[in-house]
Amino acid sequence: MTRTSTHSPNLAAPRRLFMASALGFVVAAALGALFRFGMLRGDFFGLQAGDLRHAHSHLMLMGWATPALIALITARAPALGLKLPLRATLATGWAALALAALSTPAFALYGYRSAAIGDANIPIAAALSGVAMLVWYAFAALVAIAARRAPDAHAPNPARSLLKIAVGAMVISSVGAWALAAQMITKSGDALSQQLAVHFFVDLFGIGWLLVGALALLRAEIARHPSPTETRARWMLLAGLPLLFLAGMPSAELGPALRILGHVGAALSAAGFVALSLPLWRVLGAWRRVALGFLLASALMLASIAIPPVAHWGQTAGLRLFFLHTAFAGAVTLTLISVAARQFGPSRSPSPATWTLAVALLLSTLLPLTGIWPAALSGRWVLVSALAGALGATILSALATLQALLPRTAPSPTPSQAPRQQ
Repeated sequence: MTRTSTHSPNLAAPRRLFMASALGFVVAAALGALFRFGMLRGDFFGLQAGDLRHAHSHLMLMGWATPALIALITARAPALGLKLPLRATLATGWAALALAALSTPAFALYGYRSAAIGDANIPIAAALSGVAMLVWYAFAALVAIAARRAPDAHAPNPARSLLKIAVGAMVISSVGAWALAAQMITKSGDALSQQLAVHFFVDLFGIGWLLVGALALLRAEIARHPSPTETRARWMLLAGLPLLFLAGMPSAELGPALRILGHVGAALSAAGFVALSLPLWRVLGAWRRVALGFLLASALMLASIAIPPVAHWGQTAGLRLFFLHTAFAGAVTLTLISVAARQFGPSRSPSPATWTLAVALLLSTLLPLTGIWPAALSGRWVLVSALAGALGATILSALATLQALLPRTAPSPTPSQAPRQQ
């Protein structure tokens, strides 16, 4: 399979957006390290712990994963069966990145609360997030139009079908974000309704948009004809993803019927991911298989949530945070990095090996913070280790990104390679 030169204009523009997004990952990772330092010293530098954590996760999802995914969707549009307008599509990615960068300080300082600006009280972060969602809608419209106008619009294209599911999940998830912002601004609703809005947004956006979008990129890497199993698996995702947020809610907050729906949603989603991922394992190579391994691990965690006693144990042990990092920092991030290395060239994108080491360091030092770690082995060293892991991940990702950004000079030809004078 031949690919366009990494220096062609068609790939240069998506690469610029991708590399800028990678810098967003580095800053988000640094905020995560700052949060862990705050845990160690017992003070968050005058900030509220929840606000700092929200700024970290917001920049990671909105300032790294989303614009990077848009960049790669644009670059891989032909393999996805789409003909996207280059400038318009990348403009949505740049806008998403810029709005994430602007809203991150607001989240760190105020969260969703209003800030006094002159005589007015303005919820800065909520306002910027609202504009960001309008950008998502613009991107979704571009994808929908391109899918409808594709010459083979009615022909089966598994990667394109997965992308349509992902983009649809992104749009629908925004309902939860609008609901949460409205409750925060108007100071209405109770804790349960706010939790439902948060889980609906985070789970459907993260799992539906980012994880399914990453799977679409991996599926686009191979030219294999669709199978009936793939079709059934996509229907499982469509049925399970909208219910998944109920499985992440504390079991005591929901009635039995809603809890059962949540477990069913987790089971369907997990089965869909596994059925779609396993056939790729045999054909994907190198670092894309590592990314797929993290995706399968995330699917197995979803399958465990489908079992009520296991789900309850996971909640009490605080494993949700580990699951989210495995899915987003592991599966999504490593898919983006490995696909970028293949698309733009290994010397013009961050090293998948270095980035994998960063993710492994982050996850390994996060596990002792959960309830499954033996209490006898806990202590202050756990917080020191968590800080070291976050700092290590920040430094490694920064080095890999800067290495890809530095200009490369071609080596001078040796005498044997020099052209001869005629």
